[in-house]
Amino acid sequence: MTTRPIVSTLDIARIEPLLLGSWTDAPVLRLRSLLERARKVAPPRVPPDVVTMNSRVRVRYPGDEEAEAFDLAFPNSDAPGLSVLSPLGAALLGAREGDIVECAGSRVSRRVTVERIEYQPERERHFDR
Repeated sequence: MTTRPIVSTLDIARIEPLLLGSWTDAPVLRLRSLLERARKVAPPRVPPDVVTMNSRVRVRYPGDEEAEAFDLAFPNSDAPGLSVLSPLGAALLGAREGDIVECAGSRVSRRVTVERIEYQPERERHFDR
């Protein structure tokens, strides 16, 4: 049995306006689907192993020796990071440490393992991020 992904109510409130309009690309469709089926929880109740917006996530692609770290960011953010509207960004939101997520590349889908969440705003009680 698969568990429903968890998404913070604050992240939902910030992401939903980004999904308005006639966008039909894969990341937007994936995010819409995620928000429909997700278990919505208040930021203080988000488990510490769930990827949320502004989290710093360490991931590893199969066959790569080194893991990469990304900050999951809003597309209109001044801070550098991986946009939640990108294929990988949309795949990471709501994932948990240890999950293998699949994201659509330009030609093929790729799998990536969520190794560790180095920083999660909710875990650090940074609810304004």
